[in-house]
Amino acid sequence: MVKKTVVNTLKNALKLGRVSHAYIFAGSRGIGKTTISRILTKALNCEKGISENPCNVCENCIEIDKGSFPDMYEIDAASNRGIDDIRNIKDGINYAPIKGRYKVYIIDEAHMLTREAFNALLKTLEEPPPHSVFILATTELHKIPDTIRSRCQVFMFKPPSKEDIKNYLEYILKQENVEYEEEALELIATYSEGGVRDAASILDQAVTYGSGKVDLASTQELLGIIPKTLIENFLKHLKEKDIKNLVLLIEKLDKEGYDLHIFWKQILENLHSALTNLAIGEKNEIFEENDIKDLIYIQNIFNKAFFEARNYFEPKHIYTLAVLKLKYIKNLKSIEELLKSKAFISTQTQQQPAKQEENTQEQKGFDIQSAILKIGKDAGGIVSAALKKGKIEEREDSFVIFLEETVYPLVEQKLETIQKYFPKPIKLEKVSKKDIPVKKTKKRDESVDKVLDLFQGKIMSYKQQGG
Repeated sequence: MVKKTVVNTLKNALKLGRVSHAYIFAGSRGIGKTTISRILTKALNCEKGISENPCNVCENCIEIDKGSFPDMYEIDAASNRGIDDIRNIKDGINYAPIKGRYKVYIIDEAHMLTREAFNALLKTLEEPPPHSVFILATTELHKIPDTIRSRCQVFMFKPPSKEDIKNYLEYILKQENVEYEEEALELIATYSEGGVRDAASILDQAVTYGSGKVDLASTQELLGIIPKTLIENFLKHLKEKDIKNLVLLIEKLDKEGYDLHIFWKQILENLHSALTNLAIGEKNEIFEENDIKDLIYIQNIFNKAFFEARNYFEPKHIYTLAVLKLKYIKNLKSIEELLKSKAFISTQTQQQPAKQEENTQEQKGFDIQSAILKIGKDAGGIVSAALKKGKIEEREDSFVIFLEETVYPLVEQKLETIQKYFPKPIKLEKVSKKDIPVKKTKKRDESVDKVLDLFQGKIMSYKQQGG
């Protein structure tokens, strides 16, 4: 069941004598990581010699299968994850193997090790004894530190297809001479979600539940699969956007004790199948080509509901809410429709000048005097006069306004209004009249003022003649 590239690479390494001192086997649960680890251990320690095909009959091979081989150490990092557990490995690793050629350390759920444990393991991987091999099995490769990964050969174990799992189950049943129906095996393969170990476990239960055979009806009962008629009714109501009957059907399934997660998964599979068929021009029993747009929206909502409901105390509420959302499908508009909408265009038109004005203001820089004039219109001429009389200093993160004690309270009352006209936070400083820096006035020709008013300009610098 393991991908051929993984098996072939390991076989070639054994043939060429290029066995690594450390491996990482990464992939989802129940797809053969531990099994391959044990097979590799047998290949290295078989009494007939290192071979890609261990004999499976010698004492070493039998003990490895039983888990009692003294040179194979299986460690569950979920419960033995601390630095002391890794130190125990380091203390014994330098001793020679007891029976075999290699000591093989299989660390399951390796991503559960603590940071300190990983650091201790790193030292061992940097200077490994020649007679040791480490195999780190993990379902979460991203949690393995890069320093560890760089010192190991990483093998990705991909989940097998449903067809692969079905063929594997057929192989087991034929070996055991058990009668079966192919539809039942397809159902188990689907329900196992790519987990070979889970599929084998379900198959064992199905044989017992079915009184020595595996048939579709008993397997459906075992797995709590919802009858096909209920699935079809739900999909028909979905086609018609019949919200009331969709909600009632969910209520019925819940009251009758069906697993709503299994039901929802079946609905998602049917929706995916319908979308795929319609997209490639094939017919569907319930949906038509003009339903594709709605089906994409429905699939998206239902997918989110499935993941949310699995962690919610009352899944029925999440699934019912997903159905209620379908009521607003008609209100959805495509981007093309929005672009053609006058409301959309007018909104854009109204917003554009404000953006241009903002950009122009940024290019010019902040004009304090202009701001004071605007404040006077909003907060009153007395406040404006007080600001003109004071001193405003711009700093990196704020504006500081120095005010005489007599006008300070007046400005403080209007601080919220004043702040609207300043791009940075305002800080008020109360000072005596003598401490306010004197503003230097410069004489200039009246014609300059007229030019400024005519062209709405401002003076960037000023130089007096004869100065």
